[in-house]
Amino acid sequence: MEKRALIALALSLLVFLVFMYIGQKARRVPVPGAPAPQVAQPEKPAVPPKVAPPTAKIPPTAAPVTPPPRPAREVVVETPLYRAVFTELGGCLKSFQLKKYRQKLPFTPIYGLSLGPVGFEVERYQNPDTAEANFKELVRTAPGQPLPLSLGWEGSRVRIPANLFYEASAQELTLKGGKSGTLSFKAAGPGGVEIIKTYTFNPQTYVFDLEVTLINRGTATLEGNLDLALSVGEDSTRKGYLAFAGNVDKRFKKVYQKKVKEGKTFNGAVRWAGLDEGYFLLAMGPAGGAQSTVTVTEPSAAFLTATLKTRKSLPPGQQLKNAYTLYLGPKDLDDLKQAGLGLEQTVDFGWFHFLAMPLLYLLKYINRLFHNYGWSLVVLTILTRIVFWWPNHKSYKSMKEMQKLQPKVAKIREKYKDDREAMNRELMALYRTFKVNPLSGCLPMFLQLPVFIALYNILRDAIELRHASFIPTLPFTDIVWLADLSAKDPLLISPIIMGVSMVIQQKMSPSPGDPTQAKMMTFLPIIFTFLFLNFASGLVIYWLVNNVLAIVQQYFTNKYT
Repeated sequence: MEKRALIALALSLLVFLVFMYIGQKARRVPVPGAPAPQVAQPEKPAVPPKVAPPTAKIPPTAAPVTPPPRPAREVVVETPLYRAVFTELGGCLKSFQLKKYRQKLPFTPIYGLSLGPVGFEVERYQNPDTAEANFKELVRTAPGQPLPLSLGWEGSRVRIPANLFYEASAQELTLKGGKSGTLSFKAAGPGGVEIIKTYTFNPQTYVFDLEVTLINRGTATLEGNLDLALSVGEDSTRKGYLAFAGNVDKRFKKVYQKKVKEGKTFNGAVRWAGLDEGYFLLAMGPAGGAQSTVTVTEPSAAFLTATLKTRKSLPPGQQLKNAYTLYLGPKDLDDLKQAGLGLEQTVDFGWFHFLAMPLLYLLKYINRLFHNYGWSLVVLTILTRIVFWWPNHKSYKSMKEMQKLQPKVAKIREKYKDDREAMNRELMALYRTFKVNPLSGCLPMFLQLPVFIALYNILRDAIELRHASFIPTLPFTDIVWLADLSAKDPLLISPIIMGVSMVIQQKMSPSPGDPTQAKMMTFLPIIFTFLFLNFASGLVIYWLVNNVLAIVQQYFTNKYT
């Protein structure tokens, strides 16, 4: 029974680690320093596409759109947090750069070697404080794809295209301090409809507002849908993360791009809807959570478009106003809460979210003291080790007691080698007599698995750990080492040291009496090392420091008990 239980235990752990490894490969954060991949540009078709976007077509009955009086200008909005570029062609976003986040770290590749799933990279480090600015860009599009915040009207009488020419109220807008500012775009649409898009910006937050005003100067009542769209291409450095996210009828919805296929539709009270790329979010929320329809489409490969459709009626000589709250920024809890829409739902750390959240808050608190997430992670590991000190201590004592019983266990195995049922019965009686649990050595590992999984998800998804460095370069060199805790160690040094620490820990532990178990345990450091080669370096640091502390504790346990 003991042998079967331990084998089942080891196989379960192996399955878990393989699952984690596959997940890391499928949704892998790239090695820092790799050239920033550009959004794939779709090949230009030989003939025009047969179907144009609905907002780009005007029915034959619609009034012709007035040709633009001049080329469309670009309007730049500067705040301490971002640099936004709007275009008069649609009055929508052409660029949105976050000034506190980089597109990639300033590394220069020197040498790379790939052996199947294992990659080794040597890169030269440049201090981000002195390197050329390379701000994170949230607008990724391609020819033929709609820009974010495209506006349209779909009705039986009039259709307003998203690429309508708008006249901007200013050529630029620079905001500092706490003073907000507005930027308006005005257009004359088909059917005598006048459209005004008014953006209001607050320089202290990633949240801004949009008010859409439609004035019917025609002679007929207009019935239709007012459409506001967000569209973005997949970030090639975060493949597999792009997804639609939203809150409809008080229920959180999330659909990854690969599952959109022929499109998704959600009807109900929409609190907010947006596009989630893992570390960053583009979201829109109608005022008051109006009854709306959200459609999610995949206009082309590696792109997603979310369109918020609100049913409206506009009599002649009347006007209607529709207000939206917009958020384009990092998935930082403090920033997300400022929108007041419940965008915090997008920060999800999986099964052990309840454990990951306090760990993240604790890690952020420690970082306020150390100003280095690497050392903060070391301190967090020490604190978790203190929490698990007593069960680990009991485990080591139990393993020593098991070692003392090995001669008796060997005699029982030899005596009942032809009667497995009797052998297991005698072994259980022996363990009860000496009050020893044969599985107690595995208990601490299972107790720590939830912490391990929670930290794994934090390092993979928490914006705080993105590009957070520990030891940026190898000492006395400019060669990149642990410059990004959310990415793997490019030199593979830390996982190899971690594997060595596992071997030392194993040598200090009492050996199992069963030769089969002993051989199985011998392979664990090799398996762990191989899997950790592609894990986030922060996770490797956690496991390495945990192993070192385990070695210290085991040394004193062996010496004084």
